[in-house]
Amino acid sequence: MYIKLIPVAASCDVTDLAGTTAVVFDVLRATSTIVTALASGFRLVYPVAEADEARALAEARGFLLAGERGGEKIAGFPHGNSPLEFSAGPAAGSDALVLTTSNGTGAIRKAAAAACVLTGSLLNARAVAAAVLREGRDVQLVCAGTAGEFSLEDALGAGFVLVEMEQAAGGLPEMDDLAMAAYDLARFYSRDPLAGLRAGRHGQKLLRLGREADLRWCARLNRFDLAPVFTGDCLMVPGVES
Repeated sequence: MYIKLIPVAASCDVTDLAGTTAVVFDVLRATSTIVTALASGFRLVYPVAEADEARALAEARGFLLAGERGGEKIAGFPHGNSPLEFSAGPAAGSDALVLTTSNGTGAIRKAAAAACVLTGSLLNARAVAAAVLREGRDVQLVCAGTAGEFSLEDALGAGFVLVEMEQAAGGLPEMDDLAMAAYDLARFYSRDPLAGLRAGRHGQKLLRLGREADLRWCARLNRFDLAPVFTGDCLMVPGVES
């Protein structure tokens, strides 16, 4: 097994993903929201890159609609991209969620060229590590980034998955220098993951937008024991019928 970290999804060459396990990280907040929704009773999450496409899908199939641009809820959408909006599970009606975000949902779609696509966060780092080890393939850790630039919190999420892999396997697989840097970053913030989320530019922006509670939620290491899988259409928990 060889592990490579892609610092920004926009720079990813999809041909490099073939035959690998890709783990997509948009820790603040798309992949944290996805795992929260699926752990709280939603069966399916449809990641959509464009807002108009998301709206059309939700209206056509009666799904719940959520979306964010620039850290804030899209005008006219009933829900934004806060994981706390979905932590109580689906209300009466649909248990499928359509989600479009600035960075993460497009990154998930781009990673579809991989043999297996998982979504990772601090919330499910241990579960993702276990899934990666079970798959046994080379690994691409795909950091969504923010507006085409590197985001510290995505590397932090990747690093915590690597820490969990080391603990589960009794050692680290071979990896590139960027993956090793992410591993070291997670070890640095191991006693205070919230400080790591606050340290980056995007974390600072969310704090200015009054999203302290979101950061606190997203910093809850190994809160959930599930690793969402992207089917090419939607994200789901393995074993749950679509």
